[in-house]
Parts: sequence; structure tokens; C-alpha cells
Amino acid sequence: MLKKITLTALLFSLISTSVWAEQLSKIAAVVNDEIITTRQLEQRLANKGQQVATDGQMRQELDNMVNELLMEQRSREIGMQVTDDDIETAIDDVQRQNNISREQLEQALIAQGMSMSLYRNQLRQQILRYKLMGYEVKSKVDITRQEVRNYYQDHLDQYRQAPRVRLSRLTFPLGNDAEVAKKDADVALRKLDEGESVDDILVNMSSHTPIEGGEMGSFVAGELSATFDQAIADLDSGEHTPIIELGDALHILKVEERIPGSVADISTVEEQIRSELTQQKMDQKLQEWRDELRSQSYVDIRL
Repeated sequence: MLKKITLTALLFSLISTSVWAEQLSKIAAVVNDEIITTRQLEQRLANKGQQVATDGQMRQELDNMVNELLMEQRSREIGMQVTDDDIETAIDDVQRQNNISREQLEQALIAQGMSMSLYRNQLRQQILRYKLMGYEVKSKVDITRQEVRNYYQDHLDQYRQAPRVRLSRLTFPLGNDAEVAKKDADVALRKLDEGESVDDILVNMSSHTPIEGGEMGSFVAGELSATFDQAIADLDSGEHTPIIELGDALHILKVEERIPGSVADISTVEEQIRSELTQQKMDQKLQEWRDELRSQSYVDIRL
């Protein structure tokens, strides 16, 4: 009698375990001869920090997983592989870009709850997709010279350079005696009015006066402080501001040159345009290829 009860309990346990496993993981999608389970989907969402996902988020992520599985299947079909050397090269690039050692990378992965083994597997999948996209899509994308010219003409404002102003300055620290600094600034102001250059004033006054300054560079509107921007707004080349008190110093700004805005020559932006057009075409071709791949495959969404 005891053996019978024990056997019955064991059978019930096995049945319960099977039912519980079925509740935990069901088929979310069938992709050709492979499946994606609800457990895989939940783990994917959890890895992205979405412990509680809406129906829309779950369907979107499942759609992404279907597309990725289709790409993996296509890779196997054409015999495309990722070698260990490919993965090591990718890891070396990550280390170099972040200036970290392999040990530091492993510690960073652990902090994110990821093992090196899982990280290598993710890299393998990413590299495989890049290779596949290059094989199926990028090789079919071509940008003509005329397309570059057309894009340039249609986006001239994007390549228009803003007007700039080249400035120099004279600065007198207020220190402990603001009155002395004001008198020194007045002297410099008078010298500027008489046509003396900023550099000459610096040389002539620096031996006996606390003074700083010189060439500041060129600026577009908004790069300087609001006080400086307003002070030089109406000045032409060769003109200077009155004395400006800002911070712990007195300043005089001189407009050395006003550089008008211009449109960048097409030769200087051609590679940038070509890269942008290539990416646009890549995105379009990739979507077309994905749609075609999916239409030729068996996909059954059961979520």
C-alpha cells in the first residue's frame, strides 16, 4: 500500500511539473522550423529592463526576435559564419575605444549582470547580422555623383556657415583697487581710439600695469556671454566696445574682423552627404529585404 501511494505521488508530481512548465513557457511564434517561446521573450524584455511590459511592447519585441531569427536562418542557409578571431577583434575594439583592459571589461560586464560567455554570444549575433546585411543589402547600394549634387542643392541651408566675428580683448583685473584698474582701462581705451593695436597696448602697458588679453579667436552669435554679445552686436571691423565690467575685471573688446556667412563648398561635404545617402538607402533596402525574407518564410505569431 505504501509503494502504491508513493508511486501515485510521484506521477502526480511529474504531471504537475509538466503543467507548470507549460504555464511558464509557451510557444510565442513559429519561424519556419524553429520556435520562440514566451520564456525567451520575457527574458529578452527583462534584459532590456522591462520587467513589466505592455501588450504592444511584447508584440514589438517578439517581432524583432522573429526578424533576427529569420536573419540567423538565412545566414546558416548561405553558410555565413563568425569566427573566434572576428569576436576577439570586436572585443579588442571595445577595449581600445573605452581604454580598458580585458579584466576591466569583464568586471563591467559582471556589474551589468552579464558573463563574458554571454557577451561573446551577443557579439557573435551582432557580427553575423552586420555581415549578412553587408552581403544582402550594402553591396546593392550605390550613390551616384548626381544624387550627391541633388542632395546638396536641396539642403543648402544645412551647409550654410553662420557669420563669425574675430575678437581681441584687453582685460584689467579689479584686484584690491578698482579705481586704479578703471584709470588703466581709460588709458587703454584712449590708445585704441588713437589707432594703437591691442598687441601694442599689451606690450607697452604690461611692464607697469596688471593687464591681460590678446587674440580671442572667432565666434558665432551665442557663443559669447550675453553681455559680450550685446556689446559687440553693432560694431564693425576695427571698432571696439566701451569698458565692460564683468566678473572681477574690466574688459575692452575689439572687433578685428567680421567674417560673413557662406555656404560650404560641395567638395568639403561630399563624403558626409554620400555617407548620409548611403545610410538612407541602406535603411530602405534593409526593410525591403526583411519584408521579402519574411514573405518567403513561414511565420506564425501565437502571442
